[in-house]
Amino acid sequence: MRTRYALTAASALLAGLSLTGCGSTPEPEAAARPKASPSSTPTREFDAHDCRAVLERNYEADTVYDASTDPECAELTQDEYAETVASVIKGHKDDIVEDAANETAWDIAWEATDKKQQGVVCDRLAADGALLVGQEMMNDATEPSGKEIEMAQYYLDEKC
Repeated sequence: MRTRYALTAASALLAGLSLTGCGSTPEPEAAARPKASPSSTPTREFDAHDCRAVLERNYEADTVYDASTDPECAELTQDEYAETVASVIKGHKDDIVEDAANETAWDIAWEATDKKQQGVVCDRLAADGALLVGQEMMNDATEPSGKEIEMAQYYLDEKC
């Protein structure tokens, strides 16, 4: 879920910072890079906005990874990359907090469920999938919130 995004992004950020020593000194290899000759094919130069777009797409697709080596992010310094990751997380903090609150409530409900019933739920999710089970839960709910499918997927991914 998106909470994992924050944790994965933060872990990747911390790992990257620890590898570079967290310093804000200029990277020596950046200064030593050869300039492109006029006869060479020009390459597209990316900036923090391009990197942020990649991180936003990853967040929306729930496919989070350390994108610091992607072409759109590779030319950023560690500090610039860290700032870009932080801005994406900050922009989605309400979603991340909401997801964490939902997952906490779902964890409490799961732990309060008998082990045999947990097995039945897992078997049903494995057989029919989270979408169908979640839709059935929505139909049974007095006030469906749309979170039923997300909850079913969470149980399938995290508990079963």
